[in-house]
Amino acid sequence: MRIADLVSGVKEHQPGSRGFTDCTRSLAEAAFCSDPDLAAAATKALFSELVEEWADRFEPSLCAAYAAFMSEVLYAPGSPVAAVLATLGYREPEELLDRYFRSVSPGSTAGLDHHRVKRVAVLSRITLGADVAVTRPLLLAAARAFPAAEIEFIGPKKNADLITAGHPIRHREISYGRTAVLADRLLAWNQLRESVQGSITGLQPDEFLIVDPDSRMTQLGLLPVAPDRSYHFFESRSAGGGGICTLGALALQWCGRNWGVDAAHAGRVTPQVPPALRKRLSDKGGRPLAAVSFGVGGRASKRVGDHFEDGLLESLRRRGFRIVLDYGLGDDEARVVDERLAAFAGTTGELSSDQPGWPSEADLLTWRGSLSAFGAWTAAADVYVGYDSAAAHLAAAHATPVIEVFAGAPSERFRHRWTPAGQAPVHVLPFSGSTDVEALLRRVDRTAAETVLSRPWARPDR
Repeated sequence: MRIADLVSGVKEHQPGSRGFTDCTRSLAEAAFCSDPDLAAAATKALFSELVEEWADRFEPSLCAAYAAFMSEVLYAPGSPVAAVLATLGYREPEELLDRYFRSVSPGSTAGLDHHRVKRVAVLSRITLGADVAVTRPLLLAAARAFPAAEIEFIGPKKNADLITAGHPIRHREISYGRTAVLADRLLAWNQLRESVQGSITGLQPDEFLIVDPDSRMTQLGLLPVAPDRSYHFFESRSAGGGGICTLGALALQWCGRNWGVDAAHAGRVTPQVPPALRKRLSDKGGRPLAAVSFGVGGRASKRVGDHFEDGLLESLRRRGFRIVLDYGLGDDEARVVDERLAAFAGTTGELSSDQPGWPSEADLLTWRGSLSAFGAWTAAADVYVGYDSAAAHLAAAHATPVIEVFAGAPSERFRHRWTPAGQAPVHVLPFSGSTDVEALLRRVDRTAAETVLSRPWARPDR
């Protein structure tokens, strides 16, 4: 049966039915096969057409569908983790599902003794934007809730550089291939279990917590990494019901319910802009600074297009803004920036980490480097403008006003959940195929001007 037919079969049948199970296991078997092309195609279909579609809807019923689906995948022929799960006491999908629903149910953290907790390890969500928006607030809330405990982040190094800087948080490095075939993604669980074991060695189950914020490394909470009493699972996809809260706000509310931490203040730690950075970006003319990124994390549907991007940069220039434009990640995003530079009417240059000051003739400077380093420029900016991306979440975390053009949202709830959260204003401007691009440009232009002129949000270090 073709992969497309198997995907359709999964969607058409009810979870738990024979048709659902047969189509799921056949699709997973194709993803586990030795033919690299077939494995890659099946893996892509499995995640992009089923898993991501369910997760991006943020609907409780689809969370249950995902759990039923992935539990069958984990035990399909060729699975590299089924035997290990059996040794842990999970011999059948139903046993794994029971554990999953126990971890989601309210009251699973009752009886927690904060004074005995010596270590809290928070798992990475892998994508940079999600770690800024969700994992970082959880880390900071854990530090507040368990002041005597050592706080640890388990995830990729580039993510750690982004979210732990300036905080006494240990990092335990681990990698996860977002584009790898299914077998390799699941095998990352073995590395995660080793990392967790290294983190908790010598500790009793009531002396540590493993916090899972819907991590890809556990396949959104299905793969066990710690005893139930020590495992705290923030299932973000059904949290908040039909409300409009952001994921960051929901994460802090979850901390309040489970840890008793003041959700109104936990995680609200805004990094200060270093004086040396302010000096490097000083401008004799007093022009405001706009940080801009057209990065979309590989999801082309988040872009509005060339005409919008050219118009945005021109409107900022005409308003008298200086512009720091990030080159983003990968060849595709670099190509977009090169095209924007070729069409830009003002003067341009390159920004470096040892910039002595803003060149008086420059309207726009580009930045090539890590996202964490670009975060410093967003922190010094008067406003950030861009698409739904990690850079937008980072700017909001730095208490920089954000204007986010939100295109490609699969649902309205998705847009609400992924709205950046910060202490400065965040303006989200939705975009769809029917949106008038010229009208959108006028809204961005007006919002940028009003944001800088009002400045009620200004911090003393700006």
